[in-house]
Amino acid sequence: MTIISRLYFSSPTTGLALALLSALLLVACIPKIDWWPLAWVAFVPVMVALHDQVRTGSMRRVYAITLTFGFFAGVGKVYWITETVMSYGGLNIALGLFSMAAVALLLALYTFAFCIFVARADWLHFAFPFLAAALWVALEYIQTYLFTGFPWELLGYSQYRVLPIIQISRYTGVYGVGFMVMLVNATLAMVFLAIREGKSWRGPVCAMSLTCFLMIGVTGYGWWTLSRVQQLESQTPPIRVAVAQGNIEQGMKWSEGLLQKTVDIYSRLTRSTLAEKPDFIVFPETAMTFYLESPRYRAFSEQIDLLVDEAGVPLLTGALGYRTGERGIYNSAFLLLPNRGTVAEYSKMHLVPFGEYLPMPTLFSWLSGLTGDIGSLTPGDKLTVMALPGYDMRIGTVICYESIFPDLVRQFALNGANALVVMTNDAWFGTSTAPMQHFSMAVLRAVENGIPIIRAANTGISGYITATGQIHDLTPMMAETTTIGQVYPSRDTATAYTIYGDVFAMACCVLGVLAVVLAGRRKLE
Repeated sequence: MTIISRLYFSSPTTGLALALLSALLLVACIPKIDWWPLAWVAFVPVMVALHDQVRTGSMRRVYAITLTFGFFAGVGKVYWITETVMSYGGLNIALGLFSMAAVALLLALYTFAFCIFVARADWLHFAFPFLAAALWVALEYIQTYLFTGFPWELLGYSQYRVLPIIQISRYTGVYGVGFMVMLVNATLAMVFLAIREGKSWRGPVCAMSLTCFLMIGVTGYGWWTLSRVQQLESQTPPIRVAVAQGNIEQGMKWSEGLLQKTVDIYSRLTRSTLAEKPDFIVFPETAMTFYLESPRYRAFSEQIDLLVDEAGVPLLTGALGYRTGERGIYNSAFLLLPNRGTVAEYSKMHLVPFGEYLPMPTLFSWLSGLTGDIGSLTPGDKLTVMALPGYDMRIGTVICYESIFPDLVRQFALNGANALVVMTNDAWFGTSTAPMQHFSMAVLRAVENGIPIIRAANTGISGYITATGQIHDLTPMMAETTTIGQVYPSRDTATAYTIYGDVFAMACCVLGVLAVVLAGRRKLE
């Protein structure tokens, strides 16, 4: 305690160093490093620094610390944007770095609002950690929807491998996991301050006791849920699902001259799985880079029909879709059955801004190269659940970017899906950490809705996620390969999150407003 009592961080250099340390810890707890325990302490350094800096009376230092922390934490999450816009948008390195920095700054604004609350809050009150956690969730909820939404690597995703902890998302969504992580961070920072300054322990002890009680409850519920769901799976007939990963390079993917080569690759991969007798075969997003139902491409679509007939099992593939009499182009998924052809279709509803369409074209015309291959897409308007004849399996097909939006994904489960397919084309991300980050977020979608996920990715990672978030039979990145796994369609009742959605996050928004009001009215020392 003697050493701790001397740890004051009032110099601007020390404050900035602690901000950078927190940013580094936050980045290290997500893929590719995946040191998930760091998430539970990542915010402590910057929170203590903010508390000490506000005592100097210089809000400029506080602003500098918050922006440093938020910006570099954001860069660690989205650094891959530079490579993406340079490789596929035709931008030079300056514009590539500018694009990445703009997104990182946008993410930093949410962190900025949170850090200002931390700097102004009453740390001795037992409610401080709970209000801090609620405000953090409220800001993540806003991030999910503002400007079409970009909820990339929210705090709760850092725990995607910690199955007992993430089961709480069956009630709260990923936001509840983030709430618990932030609650522990704020409690630890509060206890550190109490030890250092030797002030009243009543608030910190109360907060620490409540936090420990909640952690024990969350973990206990998690272990109970794991046991119960695994027991249900043992009573469920599995369905053997094969995933084909074509590994088609993004720069060549849309070449008309390579259509036959693409069909040949997926035909070869499909035939290589038939000896394993799969019940269902899945291709990635836009695996077929042509209009599957267009007469112009009949020669290619007939080859796929014959392939399905040969396999003798249903096949789900991504392809371009269109509607007769309309000019729209759709990013679609098609279910094909032996001797019947296409029987169901789903078109992506939440498109990727700057990747699948260009918002405010006049302002962002310099990014038009990102949509240059096929032009701007049209969002779908109908959520489709596809039933597999002969199997107790109803598929909800989530296409790429949609998998990071919890409320959208739960709509499939709400409409009767008992298994999800996440098909994606992560070739845009190259060899960066983004494909691993994208995969980690799908884990929470499975747990939130209590249903398994089949993931098919053009360049990886493909594989399977159980209803409890356990991952298995994954493919390597940048490999032309296949994987076959056992999938247990859910026989469980719908989760609270599936039924009620983001009620927990909305409640946190109310508490977040209260936190801001209380911090704004408090007179600083």
